[in-house]
Amino acid sequence: MKKEFTHNYESVEIERGKIKSFAKVLDLKNPIYYDKEEAMRLGYRNVVAPPTFPTAIDFSNDNDFYQMFNRLHLHPEKVLHGEQSYEYLEPICAGDTITGTVTLERIDEKRNMKFYYFKTIYRNQFNQISVISMTTLIQIP
Repeated sequence: MKKEFTHNYESVEIERGKIKSFAKVLDLKNPIYYDKEEAMRLGYRNVVAPPTFPTAIDFSNDNDFYQMFNRLHLHPEKVLHGEQSYEYLEPICAGDTITGTVTLERIDEKRNMKFYYFKTIYRNQFNQISVISMTTLIQIP
């Protein structure tokens, strides 16, 4: 039986400015990404992180995505991003502290390529699952 692979991201405090910058780059217009008062009026704790924001968490800490690549002996220049999905259970808001745990679910081989299937669970400071992400990476020859 193969040993299970997990990778833990360092905790990241979600900054309002990073949420605003992320939303601006995506040209999102909803005020919940920019205006704390509007977000709170609608029942959120603070401005809300847009969809796909967890990807920024993967790359914004000391134990990031590329550290995981190193552990798996993957070379970024030989890896394609195959698929990504997110299931949101709790909103990620400015001021939250998010931790992430990545589990390698399985590896398949097809036509000289390896397909890596990952599941990442992001938890907030209340130990609630905020987001579950499913990622497929493809290692090319």
